[in-house]
Amino acid sequence: MPIEFRDFTVGGERSGVPDKLPDNKERRWWMLEGQDAADVISGTLNLIRDAQSFRATQWIVSARLYGNLAPTTLAGVSFSKLAAQQPALRDRISYNVVQSVVDTAVSRVTRNRPKPLFLTSGGDYKKQREAKKLNLFLDGVFYENSTHAIGTTVFRDAAVWGDGFIHVFAKGDRVCHERVMSSEIFVDDVESLYGSPRQMHRVKQVDRQVLFDMFPDDADKIAGAKPSRTEEAGRSIVADMLTVRESWHLPSGPGADDGKHCITIDGAVLGEMEPWPHQFFPFARCQWTPRLYGYWGQGLAEQLQNIQLEINKLLWVIQRSMHLMGSFKVFIENGSKIVKEHLNNDVGSIISYTGTPPMYVTPPIVAPEVYQHLQTLKNSAYEQAGISQLAASSLKPDGLNSGRAIREYNDIQTDRFHAVAKSYENMFMDVARLSIEVVKMIAAEKDGYEVRVPGKKSVDSIEWNDIKLNDDEYVMQCFPVSSLPNDPAGRLATIQEYAQAGFLSPRQARRLLDFPDLDQVESLANAEEDYLTMVFDKIVDDGDYTSPDPLDDLMLSKQLCLEYYAKGKANNLREDRLELLRRYLAQISEIEQAMMPPPPPMPIPGATGAPLAPPMPMQASDLVPNVPVQ
Repeated sequence: MPIEFRDFTVGGERSGVPDKLPDNKERRWWMLEGQDAADVISGTLNLIRDAQSFRATQWIVSARLYGNLAPTTLAGVSFSKLAAQQPALRDRISYNVVQSVVDTAVSRVTRNRPKPLFLTSGGDYKKQREAKKLNLFLDGVFYENSTHAIGTTVFRDAAVWGDGFIHVFAKGDRVCHERVMSSEIFVDDVESLYGSPRQMHRVKQVDRQVLFDMFPDDADKIAGAKPSRTEEAGRSIVADMLTVRESWHLPSGPGADDGKHCITIDGAVLGEMEPWPHQFFPFARCQWTPRLYGYWGQGLAEQLQNIQLEINKLLWVIQRSMHLMGSFKVFIENGSKIVKEHLNNDVGSIISYTGTPPMYVTPPIVAPEVYQHLQTLKNSAYEQAGISQLAASSLKPDGLNSGRAIREYNDIQTDRFHAVAKSYENMFMDVARLSIEVVKMIAAEKDGYEVRVPGKKSVDSIEWNDIKLNDDEYVMQCFPVSSLPNDPAGRLATIQEYAQAGFLSPRQARRLLDFPDLDQVESLANAEEDYLTMVFDKIVDDGDYTSPDPLDDLMLSKQLCLEYYAKGKANNLREDRLELLRRYLAQISEIEQAMMPPPPPMPIPGATGAPLAPPMPMQASDLVPNVPVQ
């Protein structure tokens, strides 16, 4: 079972395993056990690290460009400490176009939170309701792990380094989503020429005491392991860190039993080497730009690297020119008897001189071509990334006031990121698939898995055992949570356009506004619909019947009931549930008839004028008994 990793580093210490292993057969760690497997994994990672050292160097350069500082390693170094040790870096001015472009791209792509949805493929109404429960269950898993927040950070990793990863694994009896640094992942370049490696490794530094708690049966192995000796900048001062390697090998083919997963330290396997029957690794990846071949992508920082370096050079030239040539010069002819002390900034001062008067000259500080070239480079950086400088400054062009104009402008701005936005959405799709697989494993061991899903009014509990969908009964699609503009003006304009065109009813438009200061009003205005929806959901899901109330909105009740009935009939809803809906409609009709006013009196045929007054009652008399007419 995967383990929880805490701190990170580019790699670990180089073990005593020789870099050059005897032959390829000896490198098949998944066919070995114990110390032999651990030694082969360590040696294999040493070979990959040496062969791909250029990639680690590029990652460090990209981190420098984005962070505006100069780290020498990704091994947990403190950027602030390094910057303080380099005054030249600290004092230089900069215009970080890489950071501006990356942050703008992250903000634009991640503003809509992708939502994986499970849709039944030809299923009946029961399957559709189970798919709805599965959607709610996944919402609970994502909420529990703050998956969308992790996804935003991972997308930034992809923009800077080319790739970002989310590790999905079981942590105890819960599903865990964890951000993974690109520098922690190791694959063989030759094996992954077409982007599909058969084995993958993750290297992390873990505190020794954490390993004691996770693997109590291997306490002796953990206690005897040597501490990590990483780069000086990344060495821990307090913690006792060990290099932990987690490795996966995919099955060679259908029915093959050589798929393996293991966790190792130097010279030992922690726990047991487990079978890995899946044809995928437990990672969801977001990639900025795929390369022509190979596994790793190219980040935005690498694409803008040369432009950023040239901008840094020009800014350094401008800064030095300002320091050297930023003040005016006074020229005094040799032999003139001008006293230098008389040259001051006193108002109305009188200076006597003999010979040529002094000449004040303000030389040009920087040639205009330098500023022009600097602006050209800045424009080129934004154009290459497909971002306008207005978007980077959170501004919109003048004249864009309507919802349609704002939508079209945003669409144009987002076209450049269509491919990477799809990769971002696919990452959440992969997280959803991996989470379901881990949930199945945990539910089989623990006899169930329950999550809590926060709603607008309450928190619901969803049990995995109540969801009985098989893999072939549903398909997964990804949709944005909201496609409306984020700014209030654009959102209001768009909703008004939809409402005027008849696409939205007033109550739907009111729901879509969803302004914070209108929460209370929106809650009260939609309380009736929320209640009726709950009533009909209980009828179709559980057969729990609630009679209509005369104080309900009978027109809305009838409309919603007819919609539920039509949907249920089209999707083969159970007959007893349909009968309950028909019963509900019949009771609404009875209430409406009971509330109708009595009809006016019918006129007498042939009579003209005003209707006759009712006869006066006869006065009671002792002589004439008041006997009712039979």
